[in-house]
Amino acid sequence: MSLVYLNGVYFPAADARIPVTDRGLAYGDGVFTTIGVSGGGPRFLDWHLERLLRDAAALRIRGPETRSLADACRGLIARLGLEEGVVKVTVTRGTGGRGPSVQSAGSPTVIVTASGPPERRPPLRAITVPDTRGPLAAHKTLNYLPNVLALRQAEDAGRDEAVFVRDGRLVEATVSNLVGFADGVLSTPPLDGGVLPGVARRALLEAGAIAEGGLLPDAGGPLYCVNNVRGVEAVVELDGRPLERNPKVQRTLQAALDKQARLAAPG
Repeated sequence: MSLVYLNGVYFPAADARIPVTDRGLAYGDGVFTTIGVSGGGPRFLDWHLERLLRDAAALRIRGPETRSLADACRGLIARLGLEEGVVKVTVTRGTGGRGPSVQSAGSPTVIVTASGPPERRPPLRAITVPDTRGPLAAHKTLNYLPNVLALRQAEDAGRDEAVFVRDGRLVEATVSNLVGFADGVLSTPPLDGGVLPGVARRALLEAGAIAEGGLLPDAGGPLYCVNNVRGVEAVVELDGRPLERNPKVQRTLQAALDKQARLAAPG
């Protein structure tokens, strides 16, 4: 897209600059969130910004006010005339000296960018990978390399997605939470142990469409990736093993997610 927001100013994308000493670039010292745009409006904007500032606080980054972030997102969408797409908000600790100490860090850097909607993926064939990410996996930080490498491993194997496994349970996918059946109930893994509190996950829980429960890697399915940008995606194969498909359940979950987005929209 031709326009970005950077620290209070809208710039042509080619003119936006951050210093090479920004700690987000040097050390992955920052957080982000990715927001779906539908009908010209950001879906679950307040929820996304609430989590973004929670993640910033966990890293002890002084985040900007929610209102200023919301205004930046809506302002960029309006200026671009974006009807369908994605807005990404990034907050770094700002510029600082070399090394891990944050004592010399300046004011946070705030970046808002936009892009068109992602291409729709076919029914997903996935592999499982061990989850060694640790507690930071519960926060959407700029240290996203474990997810990048997990997806690269899946793509190298000719698959579409990777699913993290810890202590014999499915945890989440690289950019999505999981929903499957546990004891006959549509469930999503609980947040304990480093699961990202995804916005789509929250919406489906609040709608009563799913509950919390452990998901086993050897279950027969159906299994879904849920994400506010991509929606509800069916996983049809896991480690080469076909999983049951249930389009009706997928449609029901998507409808519940869309309804919650309408309810969460302002006005």
